[in-house]
Amino acid sequence: MIKTWILILILSFSISTIAVPIIIFLSKRYNLFDRTDHRKLHNEKISRLGGLGIFLGFTIPFLMVIGSVEQAPFHVPLYLVAVFVIFFTGFIDDITHLRARYKLCLQLVAGLLVACSGLMFTDIRIFNIMRIEFGIWSYPITILWILVFVNAVNLLDGLDGLASGTVFIANVFVLLLALSTENTLVVRISIIMAGTILGFYLYNFPPAKIFMGDGGAYLLGFIYATLPLMGVKKASVAILFLVPIILLLLPLLDIIQVIVKRMKLGYNIFMADKNHLHHRLLRIGLSKRGVLFVMYVYTVILGLASLLLLHIEPKYSLFLFMIIFLLVTVSLFLLHSAERIIHDKEKDET
Repeated sequence: MIKTWILILILSFSISTIAVPIIIFLSKRYNLFDRTDHRKLHNEKISRLGGLGIFLGFTIPFLMVIGSVEQAPFHVPLYLVAVFVIFFTGFIDDITHLRARYKLCLQLVAGLLVACSGLMFTDIRIFNIMRIEFGIWSYPITILWILVFVNAVNLLDGLDGLASGTVFIANVFVLLLALSTENTLVVRISIIMAGTILGFYLYNFPPAKIFMGDGGAYLLGFIYATLPLMGVKKASVAILFLVPIILLLLPLLDIIQVIVKRMKLGYNIFMADKNHLHHRLLRIGLSKRGVLFVMYVYTVILGLASLLLLHIEPKYSLFLFMIIFLLVTVSLFLLHSAERIIHDKEKDET
């Protein structure tokens, strides 16, 4: 079994590693580069079509793995259609700009396909004493779950190596959790994810030679969101909610603060700006690699917390989650305080 896992890792890594430089070459030849504007952190001509390498590195080994599974716990063709829809929604936007409303509609379609494939939250059990059936609400809850993670990873992709590195670390902890619950399918898909992301990361680490674009970000967020749904029979549904949230707690809270700020200012919530977490860390004086270090360390710490969450008694899991949430919130408050101090200092100097 371990030999099979190693072969899967090598295959996904190899496909991604080979595909990405070819995409870089074709992008240069046909002048397919990322748009530059006031909110971008680069001025160089860099392709944002790296998501295609991630897509190939994932789908080819996935088809091989899923073909060897005697009975998958979901409808595989519907899931694959959802993968294609979510990836090409972002990839088309990388080539020719799509309006936010169309991207949102297609994301909803992908989420609905996942729910129809059988991967959904149907109920939640709290402390083994209360069980809440979602009924028809299983569909919107599952779709919302997928939308949140797809867009969280996309918003995280604003700095070289940030989204790819953070999702890679989170995925490693998902792999460890799958091993501990003996979920072979999730183990294999997590290994595919690890190899694919690592192959892309070689070219995305600062200074980046290529970006994953919306196509890659959407795909990574989508797969990350659906992995816990594949483990629904292996663990408490309450913990399945909490673990993925903890692993990407920073980008998820970043989405909330950005949306709230845009609403307060009367801006369109889909409008791009420079108020994301990585922008704010840069403004207080961290270098690009410094921001990566902070985000990676936070993800590792949150990953260790997620492992603990799975191995403690269920009645303590929610309590631990609240402590983690509080600590991360305090960290964001300290960042806000540092921003104000720097702003006041700059104001006094002028």
